[in-house]
Amino acid sequence: MQLPDFDQFEPLLELRRQMDARKLGHFELFDPALHLTGEERSRLENQGIAITLSQLRILPDMTLAVKNGRVVVFEQMYEKGKKQHFHVALCPKLEMSADFGSPQVPLVATTCLHSPFPVLNHQKRRSLSVCPDCLAMLGYKGFSLTRNRRIRYSEQLLRYFELTDFFKVYTLYPIRNLTLSVKKELLHETVNEPASGRRRRRVSDQ
Repeated sequence: MQLPDFDQFEPLLELRRQMDARKLGHFELFDPALHLTGEERSRLENQGIAITLSQLRILPDMTLAVKNGRVVVFEQMYEKGKKQHFHVALCPKLEMSADFGSPQVPLVATTCLHSPFPVLNHQKRRSLSVCPDCLAMLGYKGFSLTRNRRIRYSEQLLRYFELTDFFKVYTLYPIRNLTLSVKKELLHETVNEPASGRRRRRVSDQ
């Protein structure tokens, strides 16, 4: 059976005219429960959004996401004199900051690619450096502060770390395969799980 040439199929052409779909291309069904809206993307970049650990998506590689976009997060509360980091993964320090398993500690999620970062509606931005535990957990570009031959290299990588480079390795937006996220009911297990268990889960999920 020969199919008609749909480029010349008048009922379809008329439908395209009504939809103002002038060009052929790939279309993805938009679901606001799964996909970031334009307004959400703008807020993430320019203001950040208030979020808790339980509301984040933890991807199999342990990076962090809101819907179909990766994010970086940091604590809303600022403790003077204490060095503050932003997190790119569910590292042990982020777990500890969540009150040893309580996922309700207020965080800020953002896609701003440069420090200082926006803090919701506050006018003053916050200067933060990347969390070394996150980089070690991900093995980002061979980062390690425990292997003697890697320490000097890793210290330089930490000093000159750029989020623009990081998101060339871990796509910022969009995350195409939404089925790769860890199930919500597993999040609390992940938070309380020892590091060795997290690593085994990461491998098995991939």
